[in-house]
Amino acid sequence: MDDLSDKILALSSRVAMETFDDGALILHLEERRLTELNLVAQKILTLSDGKCTAHQVARELASEFEIAESEALTDTLELYAQLLSQAIVEIVQPDHAEKEKRMSDQPITSRLARNPDVVLREEDEDGGLLFNPDTNQIKVLNITGLYIWKQCDGTRTAPEIANTLLSEFEDAPAEQIGADVREFIEGMTQTGFIGVAETAARGMSN
Repeated sequence: MDDLSDKILALSSRVAMETFDDGALILHLEERRLTELNLVAQKILTLSDGKCTAHQVARELASEFEIAESEALTDTLELYAQLLSQAIVEIVQPDHAEKEKRMSDQPITSRLARNPDVVLREEDEDGGLLFNPDTNQIKVLNITGLYIWKQCDGTRTAPEIANTLLSEFEDAPAEQIGADVREFIEGMTQTGFIGVAETAARGMSN
């Protein structure tokens, strides 16, 4: 097994995880088989978001459980080795990791665009579901979140989207809508669902 300490790992697209207070259950989708994990393993998998290296995950684990970083790194690497052999986690390719980093690092004042890889399934009047195939993440959006998502078409900044939202919901306070839009967009950029429009990104680099 190669050294995994500098590798970036994420939950495999072939499994789904359900978390509990004392651990987690992993459903192997193809085999319809369950694997039970303890609380430490659950924490490691939760931190394995496709952006953090094993070393970074171990650092968070050490802080969470108040143990030495060396001990946390050993536990993390041992668990990763087991989970890789069971196809529960997978190593994230560098281009995917770099793309997520670029998207999450963009200023909130830039013109915003939806990640073209993300799949949307609208749920009638209740909002919709987003699926990011790069990280195997799912986001559940209410009607407002879905409206904001659709406004991220590469031509608008966060303040402009907030103004558009104000015109749709006239009774809502402007300050609250502005804060809600910023919070939503920050969360979506950090998880790679929203990024900066390519034209804006090129202009910023000149």
